[in-house]
Amino acid sequence: MFQEHLKRISIGEERYLRNLIIYVNTNSSHHAIEGYKAYRYSSYRSFLSEKATLLKRDDVLELFDGVENFKYVHEIKREQLKESQDLLFE
Repeated sequence: MFQEHLKRISIGEERYLRNLIIYVNTNSSHHAIEGYKAYRYSSYRSFLSEKATLLKRDDVLELFDGVENFKYVHEIKREQLKESQDLLFE
């Protein structure tokens, strides 16, 4: 319940920022909690939604060159996670 202050890391490159966004959104799949598309604590669905949000949706989607590529790179990450999990149980 009580933790030390979290360490802040400066994000200096767009590539690193994109990877962080993908990691955060797919983290539930990595830990086998729930699929990232349905996980309610992920921002993934908010980026795809038309509903009002405090997220910088347009800026993030622009980093990925649009919605379709945003979905594509998340799906690639999911496939990589599934493959690595499958290897653990062979």
